[in-house]
Amino acid sequence: MMGEKLERLLAFVRAETAQDVQGRVFVDAGPVLDREVGARAGIGWFGKNTNLLSMRIGSFFVLGELFLELDLDWDRPVRDRCGHCRLCLDACPTNAFVGPYVLDARKCISYLTIELKGAIPRALRPLMGAHVFGCDICQDVCPYNAKGRATGEPAFQPRPGLYAPQLIPLLRLTDAEFKVRFRGSPILRAKRRGFLRNVCVALGNLGCADTVPALVQALAGDPEALVRAHAAWALGRIGGAHAEGALDEATGREADPAVRQEIALALEEVGAAGRPSRPEAPDRRPD
Repeated sequence: MMGEKLERLLAFVRAETAQDVQGRVFVDAGPVLDREVGARAGIGWFGKNTNLLSMRIGSFFVLGELFLELDLDWDRPVRDRCGHCRLCLDACPTNAFVGPYVLDARKCISYLTIELKGAIPRALRPLMGAHVFGCDICQDVCPYNAKGRATGEPAFQPRPGLYAPQLIPLLRLTDAEFKVRFRGSPILRAKRRGFLRNVCVALGNLGCADTVPALVQALAGDPEALVRAHAAWALGRIGGAHAEGALDEATGREADPAVRQEIALALEEVGAAGRPSRPEAPDRRPD
C-alpha cells in the first residue's frame, strides 16, 4: 500500500516538473534506516520508547521513502517533547527498557514473539501475558497516541479471523493450514512453530483449566519440539491432576532433550504447587 502511494507521488513529481525524474521507492526494505530518515525529515522525534513520535499523529504510522535526483527544500528535525513522562518505560511488562531511549530488544515482547526463533527464556514467559504476535503497550500508553483516530484505509482494516482469535483452535493447525490461514499476513514471519510456541505461552499465562486438553495434545503429538517444550511449560504453569498425568506420561515418551528438560521443570512446578506450605514455627519469645 505504501509502495503504491509513493509510486504515485513519483508520478506527480514527474508531472509537476515535466521531467523524467529518476526516483526509487523504499518501504521497510533496502539499506535505509527508516526511523533515522524520518527523524531527520522532521516527522517526529525519537521517544523514550525508541519509536518515532509525532505531536500530530502519535506513533501509529508506517514509514516509506522516495529517493529523488532533485534538489528540494527540506524540513528541520523537531525537538524532543517527551519531557519528564516515563509511562512507556514503566508500562513494559518485561522491563525491556534499560533506560529512557534505550531498549534491550532481547526482552521486548515483539522480538520474543516474532523474531526469536528458539525457546523463549523461561523468566520472561510469565511476563508476556496473552501476546501471541507483537506488542504495542509502550505505544498504547503514550499520551501522544491518546488522540489517535481509527484509519479509514481499507488495507489496515482487520482481516476476519485474525483479530483477537480463539487460541485453542490455533494449536491444531497443520503447517499447510497455518500458511493458508495467514497468507499475506506478517504472522508468517514467526512460522508455525514460533507462532504456536507463543500460543502455548499465552495459554499458560491465562491459566484456564479448559485449555489443558489442547496443550496435552500438543505435548503428545506436535511435530515441532519447540511447540512441545512450551506446551509442557504451560501445563506446569496451569497445574492440576490432568496436566501432571500428561507430563508424567510424556516423560517416558519424549526423546528430545530440551523438551524432556521442560517436562521435568514443569513437573517440579506442579509438585511444588500441590505440596502444603510448611507451618511457621511458633513464636517462643517471652511476652
